[in-house]
Amino acid sequence: MLADVQRDALPEMTRVFGQHGLYLRPSDAIPGELSGNMLARVVTLWRSGDGFQGDFGCVDREIPIASASLSLIYALFVVEGASSPGVLLHEFARMLKPEGVVLVLSLNPWSPAQFRWLKPPASSSSNRLERLSQEAGLEVMRRQFLGPFWPAGRAANIDPRRHGMADPFRAARLTVLRRREAALTPLRKSAAPVSLRPGMSAG
Repeated sequence: MLADVQRDALPEMTRVFGQHGLYLRPSDAIPGELSGNMLARVVTLWRSGDGFQGDFGCVDREIPIASASLSLIYALFVVEGASSPGVLLHEFARMLKPEGVVLVLSLNPWSPAQFRWLKPPASSSSNRLERLSQEAGLEVMRRQFLGPFWPAGRAANIDPRRHGMADPFRAARLTVLRRREAALTPLRKSAAPVSLRPGMSAG
């Protein structure tokens, strides 16, 4: 399932160019290489309790990456498992450059695949994710359903590249977020000062 989901997300990832990125994955059993990215260097971490291990160890609220330094954050099934998703999203916003992109891949609670785990994912509401993202200063750009309809494989008569009315039942959901900077408001040019001579008044 992971391979299908990441393949379907590839077009979004290849839109992003830059020097540095961050790849967060749910387990060290998942390969740390982020195939297809267009970045010079990608830091890779995997979920460990309430934090991450990998290129370095940290907790969600204090990821030791400089502010405004990342062009891409690729979060693979880690936001819904966070003890405080809002805290993690605030860290994403802090680390991103202006116009930087976060790709949040999460389990789709409306997919039949959820029965594989016997219960829906913890962060099951797309509205909640979007609200927390906006509170963190991230703008929701796009949403898309990805992957198979069932994690054990696709039925022979289902084309994984074909999108249609059944898409909301795919196994995963992609939310594309962007850090937007408030535009500068130009100051109104003031009129030239009036020189007053004795006996004169303005106007």
